[in-house]
Amino acid sequence: MMIFNRSKERGFTLIEAIVAIFILSLGIIPSLSIVLYANSFTSVLKNNLIGTNLAQEGAEVVRALRDSNWFNGRAFDFGLANGTYRLEWNSASLITEFGSNPVLKIDSNGLYNYTSGTDTPFHRRIFIVKDPTAPGCDCELRVVVEVSWVERKSTRVITVESHLFDWN
Repeated sequence: MMIFNRSKERGFTLIEAIVAIFILSLGIIPSLSIVLYANSFTSVLKNNLIGTNLAQEGAEVVRALRDSNWFNGRAFDFGLANGTYRLEWNSASLITEFGSNPVLKIDSNGLYNYTSGTDTPFHRRIFIVKDPTAPGCDCELRVVVEVSWVERKSTRVITVESHLFDWN
């Protein structure tokens, strides 16, 4: 009969393997949680960047409409009456909003619009008010662009304000 001497055998016991897995998991789990947090934070930053750009685009389109009025010999505020509007990047005029605030869509070219493409979480409103504090003139428009979206059960809003003047 053969007797084995276990003290000379090399290898892991079951307990040693469990301890090794536990120690490895202590290092891997925090690393994975950091990766998941970074991934979700990237999504938040992406939406903030898109929202900011959509708000800035709205203000710039209204400014372009004002400039177009000058070039065509019209009053600077022609078509820019007090009210709530929506617009697209290539708008030749403002679209009056009647209570609804439709979602913006993104088309295959990456352009945001209200008519075609895939729905996005973003909504955009443009508020135009003739500034009553302008002393003795009707020469200033206050343009506020508000972009909103829902993210993680919370509504996010980015607001851009611009003041347009009649320099003529």
